[in-house]
Amino acid sequence: MKAVRTTQDPVSLTEELISYDTVSHLPNEAFCARLSELLAPLGARLSRYTKPGDPSQVNLLARFGPEEDGGLALAGHTDTVPYGAEMRANIAPERDGRRLYGRGACDMKGAIAAMVHACARIETNQLRKPLWLAFTFQEEIGCHGAKLLERIAPLRVEQCIIGEPTGLRPAIRHKGYAAGIFRFRGTPCHSSDPKQGASAIHGAARAVDSLLGLAGDWEGRGQPDCGLTPPWTTMNIGLLEGGSARNVVPEHASFVFEIRPLPGQDAQQLFDEASERASEAVAGISGVEVEFEPHEKDQPLATDPGSALVEWLVERTGEETITVPFYTEGPTFDRMGARTCICGPGEIAQAHREDEWVELDALEAASDLYVDAIKEFCT
Repeated sequence: MKAVRTTQDPVSLTEELISYDTVSHLPNEAFCARLSELLAPLGARLSRYTKPGDPSQVNLLARFGPEEDGGLALAGHTDTVPYGAEMRANIAPERDGRRLYGRGACDMKGAIAAMVHACARIETNQLRKPLWLAFTFQEEIGCHGAKLLERIAPLRVEQCIIGEPTGLRPAIRHKGYAAGIFRFRGTPCHSSDPKQGASAIHGAARAVDSLLGLAGDWEGRGQPDCGLTPPWTTMNIGLLEGGSARNVVPEHASFVFEIRPLPGQDAQQLFDEASERASEAVAGISGVEVEFEPHEKDQPLATDPGSALVEWLVERTGEETITVPFYTEGPTFDRMGARTCICGPGEIAQAHREDEWVELDALEAASDLYVDAIKEFCT
């Protein structure tokens, strides 16, 4: 194997990347600039695509190999979830034995470091098929960066590995994600005589109760053999607000409606079913109206276990395929034409917590895995 063309191992590089504060609402521009400095000497042809209206949010693409379709993409998001200064998972990385603590250590700056390190371990000028590194912005709040790529610069690759934490096991299925807002409008009046008006909050309460009944129906229509946990479409009503003053019958109310559909289920059909239930629930309240505004309809991931990438990962890792309970950018890369598998260092239970961490051995193993993947699909 060729000598590594960087002085940083994947662990020390992860430490450096953690030191950039890239919580989703903050710029990732400096983070991507540093990645560009690391990748350019390796022969990468770099492209940047910024978020419309916010040039501080950057998608960074690095391309190696011939100018043609096909090959492999290694992908990851640059943003992290928020943290508190008192948390161990902050932007001052800390080693403790064979663990590295810090925000993004597991999700997913460690995987990005392993991908960059892997590129430094190969002769990139001898690749026979394209190799892409795709680093995106604001995955944690809606996969905005990957969706922008899909719209304006879709990657034409055959295979894609996303380095979300799976314990380096190949994950091929996860649920979708869909959400919207139910809005209720009533008739305001003085609270001393509530019958002169119509309470939007009353309507919202009835709708919530009815929708929770629908959630039970969806559980009964689950797919026990799908391999997902839980094996049915889940529902959550996470934010509810309404009213303007304590002595006014509320004119308005709203709540956020979130569902996670199983592969093969249509989010719009589920939205329609929920809208019908909510409308029926408020029909008996004179003066209250309800409308539903969908915001997101992200499809599930369901990669063919017989695809070349999945079969190779199973053989290379010695691990059977798994499902994951979280959402990823996988379906977006699928729509661009790739066969996508989620496979990265660390476990999801180690991420999004006050002491987020990743094992040092996992970072080194990830670099080895990505080197072998590049050899398999690009040489």
